[in-house]
Amino acid sequence: MTLAAEFRQYYESRHGRRTARSLAFAIAPLVRQEPHVRLLALGYPRPLLTGLRPDRFERVAMLTTEGAPVQYWPRHAERNCAAAGHADDLPFSGAMFDQILVVHTLEHGDARAILAEVGRVLAPAGDLILIVPNRAGLWTHFESTPFGRGHPYGRGELTRLLADGGFAPETWRTVLSAPPLRGFRWLERPLAALLPRMGGVHCVLARKQGGPAAAAISAQPVRARRPALAPTSPVGARAMSSRRPPGSPLR
Repeated sequence: MTLAAEFRQYYESRHGRRTARSLAFAIAPLVRQEPHVRLLALGYPRPLLTGLRPDRFERVAMLTTEGAPVQYWPRHAERNCAAAGHADDLPFSGAMFDQILVVHTLEHGDARAILAEVGRVLAPAGDLILIVPNRAGLWTHFESTPFGRGHPYGRGELTRLLADGGFAPETWRTVLSAPPLRGFRWLERPLAALLPRMGGVHCVLARKQGGPAAAAISAQPVRARRPALAPTSPVGARAMSSRRPPGSPLR
């Protein structure tokens, strides 16, 4: 069974749906849904994007890795925004995106090569939204979840890796503090308050360094009343991979 198949099986479970909901709430304030913003979701992000409104962006693309088959996304949309590929060899032109969400990726490959590719296709001053397992958290000890697989990262190691890749962390938090066991959900808030750096997953917003600021890119994240990526939210009826004229290539 491929990693992507394992991820899909997990996120289709009751526990996986709860995990996706928690992660979506964590990253929602970091995603700027604005008409001029171009977003790439990389790795295995589909469970976190159920409530995404592609029509609110200039361009949206989802590239799945780890052997995931190509699936039409968003469902019931006019255009397919999904493709499959390799995180260390992205099929996009340079500086093509303003935001890149990376999940279930860095811990399963050559992290430096992946960040180099992310930096290549990310516009100057663009945002990297990164989700990776936290070595100090409990989830790395449970292989029954996707975050118990691959290489977990300590905060110092991840900070150095980002700096070497040309990224500066802007915001940093950990989520999923309670162990992934039945009956322990009630511990989530107490543990998060008591041990704020011990959550199972790092959730980092880092900004690409060097070069002029990307045109018309706001430095402030959108603060929506309801998380923009909440899995319980309906997908927009109209998805657009680009607002360019019909027939114009994505590149």
